[in-house]
Amino acid sequence: MTIVFWHSYLMFHQAAYIRELANIPGNTVHWCVTQDLPAHYRDRGYPLPDTGQVQVHQAPTPEQISELATLPDSVQVFFGLRGFALPLAAFKASLGAPVHRFLMTENRYEPGVQLLPRWLIYTWDALRYRRHLRGVFCIGHSGRYGGARFFSACGYPRERIVPFVHVVDRSPLPYTPVSRGHLQMLYVGQLIPRKRVDLLLQAFSQLDVPSAHLRLIGQGPEDKTLQALATRLGIADRVSFSASMPNAETVAAMADADVLVLPSRFDGWGAVVNEALMVGTPVICSNRCGASDAIENGRNGYVFEAGSAPALLERLRNFCEDFHWDRAELARAESTHLGGPAVAARFQQQLTRLLAPPRTARRPAVQGTASTVVKR
Repeated sequence: MTIVFWHSYLMFHQAAYIRELANIPGNTVHWCVTQDLPAHYRDRGYPLPDTGQVQVHQAPTPEQISELATLPDSVQVFFGLRGFALPLAAFKASLGAPVHRFLMTENRYEPGVQLLPRWLIYTWDALRYRRHLRGVFCIGHSGRYGGARFFSACGYPRERIVPFVHVVDRSPLPYTPVSRGHLQMLYVGQLIPRKRVDLLLQAFSQLDVPSAHLRLIGQGPEDKTLQALATRLGIADRVSFSASMPNAETVAAMADADVLVLPSRFDGWGAVVNEALMVGTPVICSNRCGASDAIENGRNGYVFEAGSAPALLERLRNFCEDFHWDRAELARAESTHLGGPAVAARFQQQLTRLLAPPRTARRPAVQGTASTVVKR
C-alpha cells in the first residue's frame, strides 16, 4: 500500500504512527509538508520528530505535488482542507486521478457564538468535497461535543467518519516511584481563556486536601491575571507557576505529578493527555477535550462537564479519595494502546474497511408465489 500524507509541517503528534506505517511490510509512506517545524513550536521546546523510513518531501514543487497526489491506487490523506494551503493544493491536484482520498481533521464542535458560522462553512466544504472522499479520520470523535456529531451534521456520511487520535512517542523516562509529602496536581498548556485555568484554580481552592499542591506549566496573556486570582482565592502558597520548557522536561514533570488536569472549554484533542498517560499519570479533563475519548472514568482518570467548577471539584475529590492505580501498569497499558504501532495497525485496519467494495444485498428466495411452478 502506498500512503501519502499532506500536512503543513512534520507534526510531532502524528509522527509516531506514520513512522510505524512505513515499517509494515508492503507499505510505502510519503509525508509532504510545507516546513519541518514552525518557529513557535521550536520556541516551546518541541523537537523535530523521528520519521524513520518515511519519505519526507518538504516544500514540494507544483510538479512534485502533482506527481505524488496522483500515484495510481495510492491512499491520499489530507490533514485539513480549510486554511491549509498544501493539503488543499494536493487535494485539487488529485481530482480525476485513480487514488483514494481521505480527510483527517480535529473535531470542530466548539459551542458558542462561532458554532453556527463554523457549521455553515464546513457544510459548504462537505458539499464540495465529500463526493471525492472515501472517509474522514476524526481526531476527537465521540460524545455530545464530538467530531462525529459535528461532521455528520455538516453532511459527511456518519458511517465513514471514524475515530482517530493524536499520537506521541513513548517517553524514554524510566518509571521511578514518587516520594514526597504532598499530592502534586499539574496543568500543562497555554495560559489563555479557552483553557479555563481559572476554573481549575476555583475548584482547587475548594478542595479540602491541605497537602495538595497545584503546578501550572505554560505561559500566555492570562499569566498575571491567574496569579492574582490564586492570591484572591487564598491558595497562592499552594500554586506554583512555571514558564514553558523543553518537551522532555515537561514530560518529566508529568511523570513526577500525581494527576494532570486539562480543564479546557474546548480542545480538538489535547496531546498532553497522551503524554501524561504514557508515563503512568492519570488525567482529569473536560468533556469538550477530544482526548476525553481516551479516558475511562476510574481506570485512567476522570471526565467532567466543561465549564462547571462543581463538576471539576467533584472529580478532584474522586481522585483524592477513591482513585487507586498501579502507575507502572498504567504507563505500560497506555503506551501500548496509544503508541505508534497500535495506532498504525488501527489506521490500516480502518483503511482496509473503508476501501472494501460495498456488499451487495442478496435477494431473498421467492417462495409460495402464484407464479411458482413446481415440476415433478
